[in-house]
Amino acid sequence: MRLSEQARVHRQVSYLTDAADRMDRVQRQLATNRRIDRASDDPSGAALAMQYRKSIAFEAQMRRNLENGTAFLNVTEAALSGATDLLQRVRELTVQAANDTLGVSERQNIAAEVNQIIEQLAQVANTSFGGVYIFSGHKTTTPAYAVGGTPPAAITWQGDNGERLRRVSTRDVVPVNIIGDQVFGNLFDRLIQLRDALQSGAPGAQVRPYIADIDSGLERVLNARAEVGARLNRFEATTSRSEETDTNLQELRAGVEDVDIAETIVRFTAAQNALEAALGAIGRTANLSLLNFLR
Repeated sequence: MRLSEQARVHRQVSYLTDAADRMDRVQRQLATNRRIDRASDDPSGAALAMQYRKSIAFEAQMRRNLENGTAFLNVTEAALSGATDLLQRVRELTVQAANDTLGVSERQNIAAEVNQIIEQLAQVANTSFGGVYIFSGHKTTTPAYAVGGTPPAAITWQGDNGERLRRVSTRDVVPVNIIGDQVFGNLFDRLIQLRDALQSGAPGAQVRPYIADIDSGLERVLNARAEVGARLNRFEATTSRSEETDTNLQELRAGVEDVDIAETIVRFTAAQNALEAALGAIGRTANLSLLNFLR
């Protein structure tokens, strides 16, 4: 069987191309640290890696939700903590004012401080975070309470009962907000009435009933703080689980998609040697013909 010169050259070029492609593939894997660069490299492995990447992206989004929700809850806790301090102070003042030994001017001085507390408490109830009012429900751009008059003659709830939900897993959504009306109730009305009573010099017997209203308000605020604390604990635990899940998914993805560096270096060296050997052999035989053997 006679091998033509054209066929011999074609086979040499084909062999060189295959050898160069093998070395280029291994070199690319070393450069990217990925065994699968294209789906054609390993169709089943590429599909599995894509599923892992999809799950990794989902967990990353859940952690962003958790981070945002945690920040929102931290602001809410700070506001409720401030409300607790204010209510404890106004309770002390009310207990003091309930003493029948106080005179009119002393009660009016207490009324002035109570008024300051009312205004501060209204500011707390209208706390905003990231451009939204935290106690307004779904009315995020509307202050939770409208303050009428200076000093305040009325402080009116104007939010709604909408829950601001954050998805924290494939199945769970958790509200991150507390409804202002459920926390403060009629507290502003009662505090304004207390202030006015003290300003008018009302006796201790007329002041004492307000202590129970303040205690009721304190209880609601403390219950809200307990709820916020429970949600924060849940978010922290869920974030920790998500980070562990992400680590496991990254390991699984790497097992499918990434290369073994040591093994790949050996393969690269072998491919490089094969290509150099092929180039040398072809170079030595490129100019050979029948006349070379007859000389």
